[in-house]
Amino acid sequence: MQQIKKLGSLDTILGMIPGMGGISQKLKEANVDEKEFARVEAIIRSMTPKERQKPEIINGSRRKRIAAGCGMKVQDVNRLLKNFDDSKKLMKKMQGMAKFASKGGKMLPFMHK
Repeated sequence: MQQIKKLGSLDTILGMIPGMGGISQKLKEANVDEKEFARVEAIIRSMTPKERQKPEIINGSRRKRIAAGCGMKVQDVNRLLKNFDDSKKLMKKMQGMAKFASKGGKMLPFMHK
């Protein structure tokens, strides 16, 4: 998160990636809150190294401690953990599609060999 912040705003970062210029414009229209990155970082910094490595070990009492440590609500911690889990599932699904495409399956338009 800190390394990403050093690169600049989200618009700047997306502008650096080829083909992402259109998404950058849509994010401006969607009013992405840059402060959300600070909130996420605060939650992550309140976790122990073990919890960062294995978020599945975070139970109710750990969630309370993390929330208290970053000055947020347990719901905020829950939301972050759910978003992380959803992202992890999406990445697995995309890896599976890439493997399928590399074995000769029909590729989606955004996937290139």
